[in-house]
Amino acid sequence: MTAVPESFWDNLLDYIQEGTVVPVIGSELVTVREAERDVPLDGWLARKLAADLGLPTEELPEGFGLNEVVALHLRNRGEREELYPMIHRRLKNAALPPPEPLKALASIPKLDLFVSLTFDSLLADALGPSQQIAYSPNTVRDLPSPKSDLRQPVVFHLLGKASASPEYAICDEDLLEFLHGLQDKQRQPKTLFDELRGNHLLFLGCGFGDWLARFFLRTARSLELSQKRRRWDVLVGDRMAHDAGLVLFLESFSADTRVVSLAAADFATELARRWHAAHPSAAAAAEPQSREMEPAGKTVPSGAIFISYASEDLEAASRLAEGLRATGLEVWFDKNALQMGDDWARSIRRGIERCSLFLPVISQRSLGEENRRRYFWREWNDADDFARGIAPGEAFIIPIVIDDDIRIDRVSLPGSFQKAQGTSLPSGTVTPGVADRLKELVRDFHRRQRAA
Repeated sequence: MTAVPESFWDNLLDYIQEGTVVPVIGSELVTVREAERDVPLDGWLARKLAADLGLPTEELPEGFGLNEVVALHLRNRGEREELYPMIHRRLKNAALPPPEPLKALASIPKLDLFVSLTFDSLLADALGPSQQIAYSPNTVRDLPSPKSDLRQPVVFHLLGKASASPEYAICDEDLLEFLHGLQDKQRQPKTLFDELRGNHLLFLGCGFGDWLARFFLRTARSLELSQKRRRWDVLVGDRMAHDAGLVLFLESFSADTRVVSLAAADFATELARRWHAAHPSAAAAAEPQSREMEPAGKTVPSGAIFISYASEDLEAASRLAEGLRATGLEVWFDKNALQMGDDWARSIRRGIERCSLFLPVISQRSLGEENRRRYFWREWNDADDFARGIAPGEAFIIPIVIDDDIRIDRVSLPGSFQKAQGTSLPSGTVTPGVADRLKELVRDFHRRQRAA
């Protein structure tokens, strides 16, 4: 292992303890196991995609990645849009385990916000219960709150997250469009960029070349690199650490940048080892279960969106919750059957008072005669009672109608439900327009809270 000064490790561990380090995870750290060795996920996917497309791999350079495969496919008159769902299916069906270096990083409890430059979910899998937020130039998503207020680890996919839609970067042109979008102040995730400016950045295995690395650092910092920032940028990884032009530029113009000539995987492993050696009493926190949140129902985070539903509508409610979380909204959602009891009921009432919005899921099944005395009606009635004490015009209850043939003004519901403007989301599928409206209402809630 390349020698790294002990003072560097000591300072970095101190910053992590203070909660002022944001790791930025690149492709060199994301690997899969193949033929008894770890290989980059990008290369593994590239070979699979080339085989699926029947491309002549002899026309590709040695060690080719996804960008080269996409480029060859386009030169052969293929359509780029068909590649995104193919890659997504490959990832989903492979059920890949997270690599050990990512598990090592995930075991450090003081690291709670990660920026990922890859589109896979391996880092989130290593963290356990966590929130994934995916940015794209056409769909601006942001952190639900400042880093200090996050209630679970967050992985922010700055270059998009794999899906069937072309909203993640699979080639150099996609990367160019994402970085171009991030230059536009109107399209920047503002809360995330505030955190990038205000914390030390630990770049691990980001395989950017010389000028692209300079450009990305400048974008993340939002000021000239030669200006004193009192914040470190630490660059670790084979490509950046061995790029002589980049290293010379940073040594000359960016005094707050540290370049570590160490493989990203080795660095992550060593960092975790040193952290746990320095915090032996917190050894239990290294276990994956330490990332579990409090059981649902015990605490509803202040300002979260409360989703209430009948158990028969669990699938639609789950889809609604995940859709909202994917846009960066904080959601309180109990996946288990609600348990009756005074303690639980008091907790639910307190949660309703703390939440920003209350979303009852309305369906033909929830309104059926056989469900008239089910527990979710207690939640609905409690929310109705609380809404009566809210100033007129302030949005609180937003009924979510998941069946097309329901009009909330013509069915038996609490009074405030019928007065509210219901939203139709068939099967609980979130639309961009509804997500944007809810984010606006949540921002209004937090603005009122700060003014109180």
